[in-house]
Amino acid sequence: MAREVDTKGYVKAYRKMQDTEVFKSPYAVQLFLYCLFNAKFSGKDAGTFVTTQDKIRKDLGWSRPTVIKFMKFLKEINCIDYQGSNTDTKIKVINFQYYQGK
Repeated sequence: MAREVDTKGYVKAYRKMQDTEVFKSPYAVQLFLYCLFNAKFSGKDAGTFVTTQDKIRKDLGWSRPTVIKFMKFLKEINCIDYQGSNTDTKIKVINFQYYQGK
């Protein structure tokens, strides 16, 4: 997978994540971590990244309906927000700084 972001460093995963709706689904966990790992980590766009649903599908080895289902799920439970267009999707991780230890 080609990355536009620096793959050095880490994100924090708190044990209390086990008590969330995200943790109940391996697909939700995988997509949420994918978002954390791909988000820009500094500057005015920290916590966001631009991609396509097709790229997510290819990177995770999922079907298109699975990508759509779990993106909607993460949005409904306020983990991510996203805005799509005909060409790409901008994803924002809600409370991104929390996962950066700031």
